[in-house]
Amino acid sequence: MTSKAERISAAVAAALSSPPMASVPPSRIFRDLYGAIDAGTLPAIAVETGDEESGDRVTTGFVERALDVRVSIVSSGDYVAGDPALVEAYARIAANPTLSGLAYDFQDAGTQRERDQAERRICMTTKTLRYRYRTTEASIE
Repeated sequence: MTSKAERISAAVAAALSSPPMASVPPSRIFRDLYGAIDAGTLPAIAVETGDEESGDRVTTGFVERALDVRVSIVSSGDYVAGDPALVEAYARIAANPTLSGLAYDFQDAGTQRERDQAERRICMTTKTLRYRYRTTEASIE
């Protein structure tokens, strides 16, 4: 069994993988940040399941939940190198905001930029996406 939160994150990753993006091939789209950072060629993308708000009971038997999914573009040099991937990834995600019915609402929850001045000079731009969805009270599936 798989939680609905994990299915939402997997659907975001799938949306970025197929059809292949012009800026980042499917082989450089990962489900964890370490995979993206360790990719031999950059830019690479990490899609990670983020924080999940506790659910509110909306009607008998159902709970409304919110999940943050982090989409991080890892690039070398500067933020400009990863910007085309960020723009393309966001456009793909926004084109199917409900992920074909897995969620009922999608919000852009902000962008964070970080720079690592270590030997590889990596920049990371992370877009946080907030999805709202419902489950039964008895399950997180």
